[in-house]
Amino acid sequence: MKFSILCAFLALAVASCGSVSVPRESYWRLDLAGRDQTKLGTSANAAATRVLRVQDLQLGNAMSGDFLVVSSGPSRLSTRELDRWVAPLDRLATDALLLSLSRTGAFALVKAAGDGGAEDLTLNGRILDFSEHRDDTGKRAAIAQFTFWLEGKDGLVFADEFCGMTPIVGEGAAAAVQALSIALQQVVNQVMTRIALQSLGAAALEATPATPR
Repeated sequence: MKFSILCAFLALAVASCGSVSVPRESYWRLDLAGRDQTKLGTSANAAATRVLRVQDLQLGNAMSGDFLVVSSGPSRLSTRELDRWVAPLDRLATDALLLSLSRTGAFALVKAAGDGGAEDLTLNGRILDFSEHRDDTGKRAAIAQFTFWLEGKDGLVFADEFCGMTPIVGEGAAAAVQALSIALQQVVNQVMTRIALQSLGAAALEATPATPR
């Protein structure tokens, strides 16, 4: 009798365990398709005949894992334990940067770090922040912060920090990834504008006739 009761109890326990849904991991990629991009025609962009090489982005230690990161306050970081990037974040961001800069039509060619041939400009960068930020009121925003330095044949062209920020509309990881993609596109637009301005300034200096003495 006791054995029968024990078997019945075990059967009920197994059945109840089988009905419990187990959380599953989700994998995410950046979505820059259709994002607003800075497009500069050849007449307005002196870099349009140049070849740009984009080196692989470096990753700050705080961003080194493959989980989506959540920042609460200036010092506290946590992760979404069931939400991962489909590839290392530095690789995803580098690929997105390459694609976006190519789509601007502002360069004769945009090369990756391993592509052969020479280049006129080399863009280096480091990811400082790429996370979902939450404040004490529960408001959420995506922040993409990078430092970039551009090198030409004559040395350093510029070195500066660039930051994109957009509110997160909606709940869950999907909304955060969408907002982070928009923030990254904002950074790309800022970098593109900076390169164009630097190129125009250099072209103006070259075109200025020498002052007779």
